[in-house]
Amino acid sequence: MSSEMFENDTAMYRKEKAWHGLGVVVNEDCNPRQALREAHLDWNVVPSSEIGCTYKTAEGLVDVTYTSKKVANIRQDTGDVVGWVSPSYNVVQNAELAELAYSLGGEDTVVESFGSLRNGGRIYCLVRCDSFMAQSNDMVDQYMLLCNGHDGSMTLSGLPTSIRVVCANTLHMAMANGSKNMFRFTHQGDMQDKLSQATEALSFFRETGRFFKDNVSRLVATDWDKEQIQRFWLDVYQDLNKETVVLPSNFKSDEDEKIYKRAVASISTWSTTFDNEMQELNVNRPNAWIAANAVTNYLQFNESKKGRKTSSDSRVDNNLFGKNASNSITVMKRALEYC
Repeated sequence: MSSEMFENDTAMYRKEKAWHGLGVVVNEDCNPRQALREAHLDWNVVPSSEIGCTYKTAEGLVDVTYTSKKVANIRQDTGDVVGWVSPSYNVVQNAELAELAYSLGGEDTVVESFGSLRNGGRIYCLVRCDSFMAQSNDMVDQYMLLCNGHDGSMTLSGLPTSIRVVCANTLHMAMANGSKNMFRFTHQGDMQDKLSQATEALSFFRETGRFFKDNVSRLVATDWDKEQIQRFWLDVYQDLNKETVVLPSNFKSDEDEKIYKRAVASISTWSTTFDNEMQELNVNRPNAWIAANAVTNYLQFNESKKGRKTSSDSRVDNNLFGKNASNSITVMKRALEYC
């Protein structure tokens, strides 16, 4: 299914169902250990000693061969093979991910959601942190997303992120100058040492939250007139598309005209979103925050270039880890440069 939640996947969600309607809704706040139990993720993964494969010999007989060059990560409670990995792959158990979450708020840590994908091949834990009002009716919720892979496709990762409630677009809290508490650790080497490093990195999260809030305040406080907004959007379009946009009076080729028309079409969409937000938020003063979010909203929710709607699951993944994520950071960095 498009959510990548399969038969043996489970999840818990704080107070509200996920978009796909799956998982258990818990009406009370849960700390990481409680969330682990509510999500039914209190199982372990163990590697096989070797892999056996049946095959047909040249004589047409069925035989078995074994290899230790790859091992299977096996989910103990169901027997599912959740990944094929190298023998040097070190498992981080779900309970260890839960313990890592306590680095954010101690016993007061509240989990927003905790779940598995691909029959347990991937695990995520979304920890609720502070919220603040950017401007009138414009709430920003801050989170730390902890992820881990048992299938060999995902590192142990921590990503500080936020959701702008008014339009549900995802904003990276490290939108300028990087962040000490963003981490990605491979499953090789001393994982206990890496978990210790991750714990240390997460201790900077509150500092990052304040840094992010200060940058949002800068953007909200920066008044822009229509000309400044149009210039910002044109610069952002060129940053994102690696195309130099020339004005009609300077066209030197048909390609120049095509690039110009594409830019006008994109900027027109951003302008519509901008106007809608100004009205929805009841804001009379155009500012850099709304202008930048008009672009990030478009990046995260527009249809694919081929006209096919992306699934909600793949879109969320792209907004958090993929091209949309890096492009959204580019937009916010450019906006801060204008402040």
